[in-house]
Amino acid sequence: MKAEAIVIQRPERQRPVQRVLFGFITVIAWVIWASLWLPLLTALAWAIGLGDIYVQLNLGHPLQSGGDLDIVLYAAVICVVIFCSWSAYNHLRFSGKQKRRGNNPVSTAETAKAIGASLDTALIMQAQRRSVVQFTEDGFMSVTRTPLAPALSSGKPGEREQSAQG
Repeated sequence: MKAEAIVIQRPERQRPVQRVLFGFITVIAWVIWASLWLPLLTALAWAIGLGDIYVQLNLGHPLQSGGDLDIVLYAAVICVVIFCSWSAYNHLRFSGKQKRRGNNPVSTAETAKAIGASLDTALIMQAQRRSVVQFTEDGFMSVTRTPLAPALSSGKPGEREQSAQG
C-alpha cells in the first residue's frame, strides 16, 4: 500500500461529521504529544530558578498574600472609572452630530470647465453610459456618440437612431 493512499488528498469530499471527528482526533493527538514534553519543560524551569521566583513572590501561599489581590482590584476599579468617564465625555461631545459632512454638489458647467470641455460635450458625456473621447490637434476635447447611447434632446426612438448615427 502506498503512503499516498492513506493520506486524504481531497478533504472536501469527506462528510462533515467525518471531518469534525478527524479534526478532534488530531487535536487530542497534539495535546498528548505536548503533554509528553511537560516534565522536561518543568525540570528546565526549576533548573534555571523559576521555582525560587515563584516562592519569592509568595505565590505558594495565596491565602497569605491577600494584599496583592487588593492592589489588583483597586487598579481594575481605577481603570473602569477612567474608561467610563472618557466614554461619557465622548458621548456628550459627539452625540447628535453628523460624523461626515456631505459634498457640495458640482454643476455640469463647473465639471466641464475642470476637464477642459465645452458645456455641450459635458452634457453628452453625462447622458451616455459610454463615450469615445477624442482630442484635436489644438488640444480640445470632442465626444463621439456610441450607437447604444440615446440623444439628449429627443424622446422618440426613430430620432434617437438617426442622431446616434449622425
